[in-house]
Amino acid sequence: MMTEQQMRMMMEMFSNPMFKQGANEFIKIAQQQGIEAANKFWGISSQSQAFPSADKMMEGMKDFYQNFGFVPQAKYDDLQKENVTLKNENQMLRTTLGELQQRYMAENSAKAQQAWQEIVDKQLDMSREVTKSFFDVLKQSTPTKGK
Repeated sequence: MMTEQQMRMMMEMFSNPMFKQGANEFIKIAQQQGIEAANKFWGISSQSQAFPSADKMMEGMKDFYQNFGFVPQAKYDDLQKENVTLKNENQMLRTTLGELQQRYMAENSAKAQQAWQEIVDKQLDMSREVTKSFFDVLKQSTPTKGK
Protein backbone atom coordinates (compact mmCIF):
# COMPACT_ATOMS: atom_id res chain seq x y z
CA MET A 1 0.00 0.00 0.00
CA MET A 2 1.30 3.44 -0.93
CA THR A 3 1.49 6.29 1.55
CA GLU A 4 -0.01 9.68 0.80
CA GLN A 5 3.45 11.18 0.23
CA GLN A 6 4.39 8.40 -2.20
CA MET A 7 1.12 8.94 -4.06
CA ARG A 8 1.77 12.71 -4.24
CA MET A 9 5.31 12.10 -5.53
CA MET A 10 3.94 9.72 -8.17
CA MET A 11 1.35 12.31 -9.29
CA GLU A 12 4.06 15.00 -9.52
CA MET A 13 6.19 12.65 -11.58
CA PHE A 14 3.31 11.93 -13.99
CA SER A 15 2.58 15.67 -14.35
CA ASN A 16 6.17 16.36 -15.48
CA PRO A 17 6.10 16.82 -19.31
CA MET A 18 9.56 15.28 -19.82
CA PHE A 19 8.58 12.15 -17.89
CA LYS A 20 5.24 11.97 -19.66
CA GLN A 21 6.90 12.09 -23.08
CA GLY A 22 9.18 9.13 -22.34
CA ALA A 23 6.67 7.29 -20.21
CA ASN A 24 4.00 7.30 -22.93
CA GLU A 25 6.20 5.26 -25.25
CA PHE A 26 7.38 2.98 -22.43
CA ILE A 27 3.86 2.30 -21.17
CA LYS A 28 2.57 1.71 -24.70
CA ILE A 29 5.26 -0.91 -25.28
CA ALA A 30 4.74 -2.45 -21.82
CA GLN A 31 0.99 -2.65 -22.38
CA GLN A 32 1.41 -4.27 -25.77
CA GLN A 33 3.91 -6.81 -24.44
CA GLY A 34 1.69 -7.45 -21.40
CA ILE A 35 -1.35 -8.06 -23.59
CA GLU A 36 0.62 -10.42 -25.85
CA ALA A 37 2.00 -12.32 -22.83
CA ALA A 38 -1.46 -12.52 -21.23
CA ASN A 39 -2.98 -13.82 -24.47
CA LYS A 40 -0.27 -16.48 -24.73
CA PHE A 41 -0.62 -17.52 -21.09
CA TRP A 42 -4.40 -17.33 -20.66
CA GLY A 43 -5.49 -17.90 -24.23
CA ILE A 44 -7.53 -15.60 -26.42
CA SER A 45 -11.06 -16.86 -25.75
CA SER A 46 -12.78 -16.25 -22.41
CA GLN A 47 -13.62 -19.99 -22.10
CA SER A 48 -9.96 -21.05 -22.14
CA GLN A 49 -8.81 -18.56 -19.52
CA ALA A 50 -7.31 -20.02 -16.40
CA PHE A 51 -8.22 -16.83 -14.51
CA PRO A 52 -11.74 -15.65 -15.39
CA SER A 53 -11.08 -12.09 -14.13
CA ALA A 54 -8.37 -11.35 -16.75
CA ASP A 55 -10.73 -9.13 -18.78
CA LYS A 56 -11.64 -7.21 -15.64
CA MET A 57 -7.96 -6.83 -14.80
CA MET A 58 -7.22 -5.46 -18.29
CA GLU A 59 -10.12 -3.02 -17.96
CA GLY A 60 -8.78 -2.00 -14.56
CA MET A 61 -5.33 -1.37 -16.04
CA LYS A 62 -6.94 0.69 -18.80
CA ASP A 63 -8.82 2.77 -16.23
CA PHE A 64 -5.66 3.13 -14.13
CA TYR A 65 -3.68 4.57 -17.05
CA GLN A 66 -6.58 6.80 -18.13
CA ASN A 67 -6.70 8.32 -14.64
CA PHE A 68 -3.13 9.49 -15.18
CA GLY A 69 -4.01 11.03 -18.53
CA PHE A 70 -2.77 8.30 -20.85
CA VAL A 71 -4.89 7.30 -23.82
CA PRO A 72 -4.47 4.47 -26.31
CA GLN A 73 -2.30 5.40 -29.29
CA ALA A 74 -5.12 4.69 -31.77
CA LYS A 75 -7.45 7.08 -29.94
CA TYR A 76 -4.69 9.70 -29.78
CA ASP A 77 -4.05 9.37 -33.52
CA ASP A 78 -7.77 9.68 -34.27
CA LEU A 79 -7.99 12.81 -32.15
CA GLN A 80 -4.93 14.27 -33.88
CA LYS A 81 -6.54 13.69 -37.28
CA GLU A 82 -9.79 15.24 -36.10
CA ASN A 83 -7.86 18.21 -34.70
CA VAL A 84 -6.14 18.79 -38.05
CA THR A 85 -9.48 18.48 -39.87
CA LEU A 86 -11.11 20.98 -37.50
CA LYS A 87 -8.21 23.43 -37.90
CA ASN A 88 -8.50 23.24 -41.68
CA GLU A 89 -12.27 23.71 -41.53
CA ASN A 90 -11.85 26.62 -39.13
CA GLN A 91 -9.33 28.28 -41.47
CA MET A 92 -11.68 27.79 -44.44
CA LEU A 93 -14.56 29.34 -42.49
CA ARG A 94 -12.41 32.29 -41.42
CA THR A 95 -11.33 32.86 -45.02
CA THR A 96 -14.93 32.69 -46.25
CA LEU A 97 -16.06 35.07 -43.53
CA GLY A 98 -13.27 37.52 -44.41
CA GLU A 99 -14.22 37.42 -48.08
CA LEU A 100 -17.89 38.01 -47.22
CA GLN A 101 -16.96 40.97 -45.01
CA GLN A 102 -14.81 42.49 -47.76
CA ARG A 103 -17.57 42.03 -50.33
CA TYR A 104 -20.15 43.54 -47.95
CA MET A 105 -17.89 46.51 -47.21
CA ALA A 106 -17.19 47.08 -50.91
CA GLU A 107 -20.89 47.07 -51.79
CA ASN A 108 -22.02 49.16 -48.84
CA SER A 109 -19.15 51.64 -48.95
CA ALA A 110 -20.16 52.61 -52.49
CA LYS A 111 -23.76 53.05 -51.32
CA ALA A 112 -22.66 55.04 -48.28
CA GLN A 113 -20.44 57.25 -50.42
CA GLN A 114 -23.33 57.89 -52.83
CA ALA A 115 -25.70 58.68 -49.92
CA TRP A 116 -23.12 61.05 -48.43
CA GLN A 117 -22.70 62.82 -51.75
CA GLU A 118 -26.47 63.23 -52.05
CA ILE A 119 -26.63 64.68 -48.52
CA VAL A 120 -23.84 67.14 -49.30
CA ASP A 121 -25.53 68.16 -52.57
CA LYS A 122 -28.85 68.73 -50.78
CA GLN A 123 -27.09 70.73 -48.08
CA LEU A 124 -25.45 72.91 -50.73
CA ASP A 125 -28.79 73.43 -52.48
CA MET A 126 -30.41 74.40 -49.18
CA SER A 127 -27.55 76.80 -48.41
CA ARG A 128 -27.97 78.42 -51.83
CA GLU A 129 -31.71 78.76 -51.26
CA VAL A 130 -31.21 80.30 -47.79
CA THR A 131 -28.61 82.69 -49.16
CA LYS A 132 -30.84 83.66 -52.08
CA SER A 133 -33.79 84.19 -49.73
CA PHE A 134 -31.62 86.28 -47.43
CA PHE A 135 -30.52 88.55 -50.25
CA ASP A 136 -34.09 88.80 -51.56
CA VAL A 137 -35.28 89.93 -48.13
CA LEU A 138 -32.39 92.39 -47.91
CA LYS A 139 -33.26 93.86 -51.32
CA GLN A 140 -36.89 94.30 -50.33
CA SER A 141 -36.17 95.88 -46.98
CA THR A 142 -33.33 98.19 -48.11
CA PRO A 143 -34.66 101.69 -48.86
CA THR A 144 -33.59 103.07 -52.17
CA LYS A 145 -31.44 106.25 -52.24
CA GLY A 146 -33.71 108.05 -54.59
CA LYS A 147 -36.73 108.22 -52.31
